[in-house]
Amino acid sequence: MLIGHQSAVVDRPTLYTFHGVISSTQGFTIGSSPWDASCKNKRKAAGAALGRAAIRGYFDMFDLESYCVVRDLHRDSKGGEVEVAVRPYIQRYALNTTLTLCYGVRMDSVYDDMLREILEVGSAISLLRSASENYQDYVPMLRYFPKNEKNRRSKKLRDRRDKYLNFLLEKVREMIRNGTDKPCISAAILKDEETKLTGVEVSSICLSLVSGGFETIPGTLTSCIGSLSTKEGQAFQDQAYADIKRHYPDIKGAWRNSFQEEKVPYVNAIVKEAARYYTVSAMSLPRKTVSEVSWNAAIIPARTMILINAQAANHDVEHFGPSAATFDPGRWLDEETSTSSQPTEKAAAGIQHFSFGAGSRACSGQIIAQRLLYCALIRLLSCYKIVASEIEPPNTDYVDYNQFKSALVAIPRDFKVKLVPREENVELVEQCLAEAKERTKDYYAE
Repeated sequence: MLIGHQSAVVDRPTLYTFHGVISSTQGFTIGSSPWDASCKNKRKAAGAALGRAAIRGYFDMFDLESYCVVRDLHRDSKGGEVEVAVRPYIQRYALNTTLTLCYGVRMDSVYDDMLREILEVGSAISLLRSASENYQDYVPMLRYFPKNEKNRRSKKLRDRRDKYLNFLLEKVREMIRNGTDKPCISAAILKDEETKLTGVEVSSICLSLVSGGFETIPGTLTSCIGSLSTKEGQAFQDQAYADIKRHYPDIKGAWRNSFQEEKVPYVNAIVKEAARYYTVSAMSLPRKTVSEVSWNAAIIPARTMILINAQAANHDVEHFGPSAATFDPGRWLDEETSTSSQPTEKAAAGIQHFSFGAGSRACSGQIIAQRLLYCALIRLLSCYKIVASEIEPPNTDYVDYNQFKSALVAIPRDFKVKLVPREENVELVEQCLAEAKERTKDYYAE
C-alpha cells in the first residue's frame, strides 16, 4: 500500500483537535501537513538539513551530546552503586540535538526548567494527537458542547508551547543582533540565507524537529537499554562489546569515531532491532487517499483516511519468522556470523521495518536518529555492563512497555538500571570522559 500506491496515499487528513486547535498558531508539523506545495518545500528543506550529505556538519553536536549523557550517568550512578532511570538523560540528549539544529542552543542540565516544560507539553500534546483519542475529530457537534475539556486542554497546551517556541526564536534573533548566533535552521532563514520558505514554514520545520525527535528517540533508546539490561540481554551486550573491541582495540578510538561512522555491525543490528521491536509510534500518522486505490480486490475511494498499524507490520511472523515477538539483534546479521566473533550485517533489501514510515512520507530525520542511537550505544556499551534493577526492572513486552496505549508516541514505563564499569576499562572511562570534555568544551558555548 505505502510503496506500490505511494502517490495515491501521499496526503494526510486534517483533524480538528490537533490541526484546528493545537496547531492554529505555529502551523502544522511536516509529518502531519496535508500534501501541498508548502509541504513539499518543508520536506525538501528538512531533507537537505537532515540528509546523509549534511550529517558531517553535526559531528560536534553528536560528540558533545553523547558525551554529556555518559558524563551525567557516570556521575549519578556512582560507579554502579546507585541505580538510575536513564530516560531523563536520553530525553535531554534527543531534545538538545533538535534545539541545536533548529536554534543553535542547548541545555546542560537534565532538569533544566525549560527542558522539563518542553517535554511535559510535548508529551501531553502526544496524548491528544492520536487518531483514536478524540471523538470530536469525527463528530463535529461534540466540538461545541459547553465546558469542552478537550478544547480547553488543547488551547492551554498550545499557549504553553507558543511561549517557549517564541522565546527560542527571539533568542536566535538576539544572538544574530549580537553576532553570536550559531549555524542553525532559524538563523539561516532570519538572515535570508534561505528565501524560499515563509516564516510559518520555518516555524513548522523547527516545531517538527523539536516535537518529533525528543519523543521517538528516547522511547526507542530507553526501551533498548531495558532489553539489553535483562538476563537475556547480557549476551547481546557481550557480543556488542566484543565487536566494538574488534573494530576499536583501544576504547578511546571508539569514543573518537563513534559519531563519525557506523562500522560496528553488532551495534547496528541492535539499533535496527530496537527500532523494529519497540515500534514507538505503533499506529503511524494516518494517510489520506488522493485518488482511488485498488487493494486486494477492494476499491478505496479518494479522500479516505487510512490507518497504518506499524507495530503489527514490525511483528509479522510471515516476514520476521516465529521469533518476531522476541528481541533479537541477530536477525539483522548473516546467519553464519550472527553468533561468531566477526558478525557481518545482512545486505539491506527493501523496507527493513516500518518504524520510520515508508514511501513518500517516510520520516525525514531517520538518518540522524540512527546515528544518535548508534553513538549513545557505542559509548555506553564500551564503558559499562548494564544490569536491570531487581526492584524496578524494565517491562520488555513490545506492547505493554508503553504506559499510555492511546498516545501517538509510546512513553516507556519507568525502570532503573545499574551501570557497572567494565573491570578492564575503569580507568579508561575516566580518560575517555576527560578527553571528550576537553574536545567539546567550546562546542555551542554561549
